Amino acid sequence: MKAKLHLVFSITIFFSCFCIFGQQGYWKTVPKQSNLRSASLTDISGATKVLSLDKTAFSTQIKSFSAAKSAGKIVYLPNGEGAIVPFNLKETSVLHPDLAKKYPNIKSYTGASLDGRYKVKLSSSHKGLQSMVVDLQNNKTAFMEPVSNRPNTYVVYDKEDGLSSKMDFICATAKDLFGSGSKSSGGTLKTIVPLVDDQVLRKYRIAVSASGEYTQKLGGTVADALAGINATLTRVNEVFETDLGVTLELVPNNDEIIFTNPDTDPYGNSLNSEVQFTITSRIGETNYDVGHLFHQVGEGLDNGNAGFIASVCVDNRKGSAFSSANNPQGDTYDLDFVAHELGHQFGANHTWSFESEGTGVQAEPASGSTIMGYAGIVTGNNVAANGDDYFHFYSILQISAYLETTSCAETVALVNSPPVVTPVDDYIIPKGTAFVLEGSATDPDVGDVLTYTWEQIDDGLVTRSSFGSINPSGANFRSLRPTTSPIRYFPRLSRVAQGNLTQTNPNVGAAWETVSDIERNLGFAFTVRDNAEGGGQVVSDVLNVRVIKASGPFSVTSQAETQVYQAGSVQEITWDVANTDVAPINAQNVDIFLSLDGGLTFPITLLENTLNDGSEEILLPGNTTNTARIMVKASENIFFAVNSTNFVIEQSEVVLNFESLEYEVCQPDDIIIPFTYETYAGFNENSTFSADVPAGLTANFSPIDASVDETAVELTLSNTDNIAPGVYDITVSSESTSVTKSVVLSLTVQDGTFSDVALLSPANGEVGVSLDAELSWQENSLYSNYDVEVATDAGFTDIVQSASTPSTTFKTNSLEAETEYFWRVRPNNGCGTGTFGTPFSFITSQVNCKNRESNDLPISISSSGTPTISTSVLFVEDLPISDVNVNLQLDHTYLEDLIVTLISPMGTRVTLISNTCGDLRNINAVFDDDGDPIACSGNPAISGTVAPIGFLSSLKGESIMGQWVLEIQDTAASDGGSLIDFSLDICIEGSYRPDEDDDGVFDDGDDLCLGTPKGVEVDTNGCAVYRFASDNFEIEIDSETCRSNDDGSITIVPVDTSINYTAVLDGPGGTESFDFTNTLTFDSLVSGEYSICITGTNGLITYEEVCFNAMVSQPDVLDINALMDSGILSVELSGASLYNVELNGLVTQTEESRVQLALKEGTNTLKVYSNLPCQGVIEETLFYSSRPIISPNPVDAITSVYMAGYEGDVSVQIFTSNGRLVRAENRKVAGDDLQLDLSGLTKGIYYLGIQKAGAKEMFKLIKR
Repeated sequence: MKAKLHLVFSITIFFSCFCIFGQQGYWKTVPKQSNLRSASLTDISGATKVLSLDKTAFSTQIKSFSAAKSAGKIVYLPNGEGAIVPFNLKETSVLHPDLAKKYPNIKSYTGASLDGRYKVKLSSSHKGLQSMVVDLQNNKTAFMEPVSNRPNTYVVYDKEDGLSSKMDFICATAKDLFGSGSKSSGGTLKTIVPLVDDQVLRKYRIAVSASGEYTQKLGGTVADALAGINATLTRVNEVFETDLGVTLELVPNNDEIIFTNPDTDPYGNSLNSEVQFTITSRIGETNYDVGHLFHQVGEGLDNGNAGFIASVCVDNRKGSAFSSANNPQGDTYDLDFVAHELGHQFGANHTWSFESEGTGVQAEPASGSTIMGYAGIVTGNNVAANGDDYFHFYSILQISAYLETTSCAETVALVNSPPVVTPVDDYIIPKGTAFVLEGSATDPDVGDVLTYTWEQIDDGLVTRSSFGSINPSGANFRSLRPTTSPIRYFPRLSRVAQGNLTQTNPNVGAAWETVSDIERNLGFAFTVRDNAEGGGQVVSDVLNVRVIKASGPFSVTSQAETQVYQAGSVQEITWDVANTDVAPINAQNVDIFLSLDGGLTFPITLLENTLNDGSEEILLPGNTTNTARIMVKASENIFFAVNSTNFVIEQSEVVLNFESLEYEVCQPDDIIIPFTYETYAGFNENSTFSADVPAGLTANFSPIDASVDETAVELTLSNTDNIAPGVYDITVSSESTSVTKSVVLSLTVQDGTFSDVALLSPANGEVGVSLDAELSWQENSLYSNYDVEVATDAGFTDIVQSASTPSTTFKTNSLEAETEYFWRVRPNNGCGTGTFGTPFSFITSQVNCKNRESNDLPISISSSGTPTISTSVLFVEDLPISDVNVNLQLDHTYLEDLIVTLISPMGTRVTLISNTCGDLRNINAVFDDDGDPIACSGNPAISGTVAPIGFLSSLKGESIMGQWVLEIQDTAASDGGSLIDFSLDICIEGSYRPDEDDDGVFDDGDDLCLGTPKGVEVDTNGCAVYRFASDNFEIEIDSETCRSNDDGSITIVPVDTSINYTAVLDGPGGTESFDFTNTLTFDSLVSGEYSICITGTNGLITYEEVCFNAMVSQPDVLDINALMDSGILSVELSGASLYNVELNGLVTQTEESRVQLALKEGTNTLKVYSNLPCQGVIEETLFYSSRPIISPNPVDAITSVYMAGYEGDVSVQIFTSNGRLVRAENRKVAGDDLQLDLSGLTKGIYYLGIQKAGAKEMFKLIKR
């Protein structure tokens, strides 16, 4: 368990680099400059890896060897980091020897670094050097391009530097234009797929024509254009040689199809046919194997077209391809454009999936990122900004399959053996759970560096918006570049550590990785490249990962918050087993690992093959970290989980490192328990070992003490027969002067005596047991394992299922219905094997099936917009599902527009089709998990019994009760159709109750009307429901004429007078019931809320009761609110519909709720009454004056000054009759009057002064 990490190699690496710079004298680093330009790159102002070249020194060295020499020579070239690396380089000309003689300065070289880490392709010409360096260790590719405004200066970059040219490329190659033979797609693949393994290099003669625009862009001369063509094909050959065992050589007279004048070249608006004619007529049909045009176009017009797919060697088609770009040079043009179109010519379809092409190989999400993808050019669906320089598994499969049908290539024997791949098993994993795939391969050729890819190979439409954990088809995981590790985590560990297992709506550059939360198959290809120089060999293994709904997510539940632990301490790890320990996954054991770097790596194994029971104690090692994480992984499976939060492991001076905390021994044997005494932080005290053991057991240590780190110690426990069998705690301690450490071990002492295992469930003789019954028995701590057998006979001669498990349960899988089974269990431990006890028997439940169809069909699917329609069927019984099939008839053009999903009452979604069958039309099929794969042919395109995309078996065990919904999403406009028929065949465990008329009311229960026609709605008694027409009744309501008059009424007027009706009125006055055929009136009603329920019969049928609510109201209380303001009277009115407002004898009649009238000086009389005499009359007397008025006057104590509508600040002064001021105050007037308290004044005559808004008035005031 101990893991001490040491830093090594640093000094070696430093001096190695120092020596390399000292050994070569032609490369020097150039300080960063902002004004650099490159003809092949968009913008290099931010370049940080710029080097200058001593051209003379370099040329002298590189000219000292030629292609005629089989051995290479050491040449120094920059890698992707700008460091200078020694390469064993040799010339591998792209030009035919005759052409090379005419252009001796145009060269191509191939090499590998001395340490095997890097591969290089180098082109040279009068225009400078261009390179492509593949870093096999760090799975990166770097490029070198000349700096155009600084001679002999070069910029080095990789894709992540963002210097590659950005081009909006459009590939116009039609998916169904094939040169010969039939389309090659995914199909059914055998386990080991020998993609490129015949030990030959296929050399194809390529004729590359250059348009006048291309030549002008690259300098204007034939040599300039040929140098550009050479640079591009040199890089293309790196990929083709590695992935396909193919190399391209320019034809001897290729310069004859390089044009320098755009006005006189043979190219116009029909490039496919024009280049085919040009190459054939000038080179000769028999003198080339594949042809291509390099062309330059205006900005924003980048495009390419292979003319035909799989056209190499096919006369009249093999030269129809072109690649055109505004800047037709550099890595983007070389690999994203030219290699892409050549890939079509050699037989590959697109692997992107943002649209459907129906080729069966669209296994990269959205734009994809490999050569046959569209990385960076699909707005809104880009996985990456630029493509990667390798072919997807499907592309290699298609190309290699096509090339086997051709014979025009020159084959060169290779002394290179293909890798040998160890087959990988298929797996079943829980939903919502991360997993890891690990392959294994060997290569007999010394020096070959194997690289690996794990790529998903599920074809299907996947866009940015549809990408996610519930996607039923297509890719959940993007393709990643080949790496020297045969292991890939899904998702990558950094995302698992962050808790990002799923992803939706990913942006360009995002992970594009998500686990599945639904039941589906995930197919993967493990592709091994040997990267041999001069022609690679490639072999793949394919496997299936089945995600099931009934289990998962598997997750670690402990260490969910930051904790601090001491090294060497025992801690509990817990996890959610989530049904992964039972069929069909049956992961009985797990391994537990420790990370010290936050979950990026898990180098330390804490436990192996411990029981998958959700809890285990582990012993932490002596390593210290602030970023520890725990991984729990199934021992014999691929799924795993990581705890959610970093925790801390603090240093301990002493650690007692045991391999396990649990041990078993069989009496009378001794047991030796080894452990390692570890010290940290310079601790060197002597520690003495001791053990606390039960009486009778003897413990001895060898050695008995230790002071040195990494001391191996053995604890021997003997005299085990002196104690009774059982489980005991053994405390092992080390004690020194200052430090005492203890670890508690668990020891199980066993003997050879076995008793019968007590069987628990199903009970003996139990009937109606599930077909997936869980068997359980009594646990015994002295037994470490159990053998369980299930048979159809008591003698166990016909054993149908068996297992060996440390658990006390076993889940059977798909037993036969109505069958008697016998089961028994036998115990095991380290002492031996017991015997099977007396078996139990049980009889499985019966299985019955029923068809139920939708009653609301057909339903139209509009061609306008993107509609979603649905229909449903209802089951009313609560019974477990055994099997489900779907019967579907649907008419629709362009089936690829549709996603058809069955949704169970529990919400489980099973996708039947998803953007399937391209532009074909119509479905008339039964969807059954045991059906044939969808063939997409004829009309209807889907017919017979076919397997859905999802799994109907994921519904097994759910209840049938509730609404089953069929949902059809039309994801594209313009095409429509209709859903014609939909029904479900559902088999259940148990018995359907009899319901012959299928009305949902059981014949053996409440159904009083047997034989109701199917589709007719029934009531709870199973009788047909007849309803009145929706407009059969007119309800008239008259409210009370006055309050408490009790003269309201409700009148019912039926339209159909042939029916005998009964109306029941229920309201404040009680309940009344009347029979009628014509009009019925309930009168003398008090105000309040009433309900009227009406039934009826015509003598043959009885109509379902219909009820109405009615409100009989009464007039409101007449009420007014009168307000005076500056001579205007505002009267607010309520309680009537018509008002008579009489002011000073003048009547104003209004229906409004507010009226304003002018007041006269002095006393005003107001009367208000309605058109209902019973509401009475409201009268008020109002006094108005434009000047302030004092009242009362004379005054005893309190008087008011009425301010005639004034509101605001006033100044108040009171004087005696002889003019003496006795009171002065400032007041605020609100609400028209100002109150004055004069109780403090003596009797007499006073004068009151009021000053407001600049005006002052005086009043005589008498105080009594």
